[in-house]
Amino acid sequence: MHFDPALIHTIAVDLDGTLLNSKSRISPLTHAILQKAIDQGKNLVIATGRRFYSTFSFAKEFQGEVHVVSNNGQILRRSPDAERIAENYLSSSLVRDILLLGKEFHTPPILHVDRFEEGVDMLTEVPITDEMYHNYSGGDLSRTRSIGDFLSADLEKILVVCFLSLRKEDLDSLIHKIEALPSAAGLRCILTKIPGVSYCVEIINVSVSKWSGISRFLALKGLDGGGVIAFGDERNDLEMLLHSGAGFAMKNAISEIKNSARHVTRYSNEEDGVALALVENRIVSF
Repeated sequence: MHFDPALIHTIAVDLDGTLLNSKSRISPLTHAILQKAIDQGKNLVIATGRRFYSTFSFAKEFQGEVHVVSNNGQILRRSPDAERIAENYLSSSLVRDILLLGKEFHTPPILHVDRFEEGVDMLTEVPITDEMYHNYSGGDLSRTRSIGDFLSADLEKILVVCFLSLRKEDLDSLIHKIEALPSAAGLRCILTKIPGVSYCVEIINVSVSKWSGISRFLALKGLDGGGVIAFGDERNDLEMLLHSGAGFAMKNAISEIKNSARHVTRYSNEEDGVALALVENRIVSF
């Protein structure tokens, strides 16, 4: 151990592949230990690429205040009241540049929007149930709006532009074209694989990451990054693992993350890896 457990004030944890098991649930043991952490005065921040709506129910499983960094850092909200604390939107001109380029891609994009209170999280050009979306978000019709041609629509409060493909090389090619745009200096492309769905590239503001969202939370509380212990398994977790006081890649993390993080959990997300690491490293007394 290369950190002082007594200095840890905040637990930042990714959701899929980290906090959740393969059944997309928080196990009873992990829930109990994280609840104990909250009861012992630790802050809990869930940092995810998911939209806030699909994360909110997990945050509400805990008694007490939980903060949610969603859309890879674009939004910071608080549970249980869902109050938005910070936001970071893509400019309309950047979105239009991406959409024009995306017209050459075989799968229409999904736009993630910050309209939680209105009951809308995603905009599509064709219904989300179309097979080209590979059951993205479970084909959620309740919070998705199909609006036809994006280029003739109002492009405000856009958080993320997302493209999907079963072929990673297709998205690699698309990223290369996006990065060649004159406006690309303001963009960041995050390529991940969504279990049971497809490969996914999400385009967000270059200054935004899970760590930037966590940093907004820390500034709000007057806390330092050295007191954060973070857990993750994918590329979009890298910044928070590197910048936190104690960054743990999950045992089941991709090789790139395990090779970059200072620590690796002894157990996977299927084996309560987060919870056991907190106990083993004396972050939580249980």
